Amino acid sequence: MILVGLIFDLIFVLIFWGISLPVVIVSGFFFVPFLGFFVIAGVIGILVLYLVYAFSYKRARDGDYEGARTPTLIWAILSLITINIIPGILYLIAYVKLGDAVRESQAPAYGMPYPQAGYPPMMPPAGAPMAAPPAAAPAAAAAAPGASPAPVCPRCGTPATYIAQYGRWYCYRDQTYL
Repeated sequence: MILVGLIFDLIFVLIFWGISLPVVIVSGFFFVPFLGFFVIAGVIGILVLYLVYAFSYKRARDGDYEGARTPTLIWAILSLITINIIPGILYLIAYVKLGDAVRESQAPAYGMPYPQAGYPPMMPPAGAPMAAPPAAAPAAAAAAPGASPAPVCPRCGTPATYIAQYGRWYCYRDQTYL
């Protein structure tokens, strides 16, 4: 989406220069003061193309989705303000898609969290198929082996729950094993 927006921005700059500059030049010396305006506007347009490429497109292409999000939103707003409607909409769509990519890259390594609240994700032994979830939430099985107190989750600080089936501690708030 960012690349398509860049192409539309390039077309806009070329049309702006291709129509405006010859009109000013052909009109004669009366419009010479406007010539500087059109040259400056064209240079700014090319500078914006470079900045969008460097800060949004290149970062997204290199996999830095978080780093590309904010500049893409800024280019979307600037494009919409300067009446570049199509690139502005494309940059907004790219901003949303970059957010999806950031969330997807932050998902747990073993897949998305289990869809039913209260259940930890099933982690079968290596090579074994994934088992079906239990019928009820583990209630009393939360007691830790021995008399040691439950460890706290390093991310959120809530007490973890011991899952006897896997012999591991689990944080229900972060939906992750400790």
